[in-house]
Amino acid sequence: AHRGVRRQLLNFAREGKGIAAICAAPSILGNLGLLEGKKAMAFPGFEMQLTGAVIITAPERVVTDGNITTSRGMGTSLDLGLELVRLIKGEELAEQLRTSTQYI
Repeated sequence: AHRGVRRQLLNFAREGKGIAAICAAPSILGNLGLLEGKKAMAFPGFEMQLTGAVIITAPERVVTDGNITTSRGMGTSLDLGLELVRLIKGEELAEQLRTSTQYI
């Protein structure tokens, strides 16, 4: 409902900048029309609000489609974090962090 946040999300989408959302937050992207034709996921029960998205379900824990990355919830927060590191800093650092934290 916050105009500033809504405006920023729409600007980021238009400019192709990265957007990430986890848990129920992907529903905001769906309600803004930002998931049209994109693979996306959210906390179970929020899928109907991912308007226009290609819904991805278990066993996947995080999905990136273009500039948008979505994940299911608190239990997938490490997966989301590692995916964001991969996107921003590369596969090598993401793998290094995964193994150094014993996230196997």
